[in-house]
Amino acid sequence: MTHSFFGGVYPATRKEMTRRKPLARLSVTPQEIVIPLVMCADGLATPMVRPGDPVLVGQPIARRGQTGAAAFASVSGRVSAIEDRPHPWGGYSPAIVIQNDDRSEHYDARPAPLDPRQLTLEQLVERVEWAGIVGMGGGCFPTWEKIARSAGKVDTLIVNVAECEPYVTADYRLLLERSEHILRGGQAIARCLRCERVVVVTEGDKLNAVEAVERRLRRSGNGRVQIIPVRTCYPLGAEKQIIQTVTGREVPPGGNAIDSGCAVFNVATVFAIQDALFQGRPLTHRAVTITGGAVTRPRNLWVPIGTPLRHLLETCGGLKEEAALTLTGGPMMGVALQSLEAPVMKDTNSLVSLTRWELKPDAPGGVCIRCGKCVGACPMHLAPTIIRRALEDHDPEKLSRYHLEDCNACGCCSFICPAQIPLVETVAQAANLLKRGGSAR
Repeated sequence: MTHSFFGGVYPATRKEMTRRKPLARLSVTPQEIVIPLVMCADGLATPMVRPGDPVLVGQPIARRGQTGAAAFASVSGRVSAIEDRPHPWGGYSPAIVIQNDDRSEHYDARPAPLDPRQLTLEQLVERVEWAGIVGMGGGCFPTWEKIARSAGKVDTLIVNVAECEPYVTADYRLLLERSEHILRGGQAIARCLRCERVVVVTEGDKLNAVEAVERRLRRSGNGRVQIIPVRTCYPLGAEKQIIQTVTGREVPPGGNAIDSGCAVFNVATVFAIQDALFQGRPLTHRAVTITGGAVTRPRNLWVPIGTPLRHLLETCGGLKEEAALTLTGGPMMGVALQSLEAPVMKDTNSLVSLTRWELKPDAPGGVCIRCGKCVGACPMHLAPTIIRRALEDHDPEKLSRYHLEDCNACGCCSFICPAQIPLVETVAQAANLLKRGGSAR
């Protein structure tokens, strides 16, 4: 039985451009690969190589210190520099630059595959940390920490394939084409966490993926695993909303998934975990959707991490017309790119180039008409219009009562606002004001 969550919006999905495009490998790999040392939200990793060093595919080139996540070479070649390069999250970041030798020679000192029947929690945590796996659905926090915190505290494992962002189909194609690996990974994680059930959640219009998973489940006879197709509603893929949809439980204000007895993993993260456990492979490649009205041939690609985003566009035939906006991630929560020289990260699920006609036209005035649509759309039960008024009045005392910490920046309020007021940015400004202790500077 599925449940519903409060609020949400229904943007045009626009997934038809790529939903039938299988994952394809690059016909030509880039001559230069850029591996940022900031690969997760936890901070900076420590380089293990120096300029001039030869590297092989899967060779460790950066390790986790007090912060960061391990990084591995995704092509073979030679380290040409360790220097600041454009980062897809904005600005510049230290990065290891590899000159590709086009040989794709693999590092052979990989750990041995583990036996899924004898896998322990300690082995799972150790292998996931070694492989440099982070949340690949956008959170980008170290996955081994989530696994360690969840052990013995959750009864439900949710594999998140609810790809609710418009345009993006990388997770859907991964589930459709690699369902056996994903189910095996989900079951292994669930056993180590002592979960009673595993739930794969996808949108209801992805029936061919649902049927592929159901066929495998019938053959395996594993009744603890089920797939649930749910009605498409943005932001279904957000952790708190998917938990409420699957279990009916609400994550308490200021809490997280563990507080509701659930562990949620993006489908790409689960695939990477099973690859590390049962193939001994670290995280070096991922699925990326390249799409948007400005792209000549939208596609889903399986690409080396560190590939410059410009190379992905060139692989898809370039732009057929000028892009009004190019971003990583979908149009609701994506990050506008400052440079196409920025590389594919572990959490880069898409590159979207939008034409002017795909963007909402600028609205004159931008005056709040107090319609309340933003209040009805907010899945976190916030009142963006009241928050905006308190911010304009510079009233930190009021703002402190409005639970700004629960905002997940989904963008529903900005999307639904008829005056096109940038409400999600307004709420972020209010939250920053409180962090500064109410100071305007």
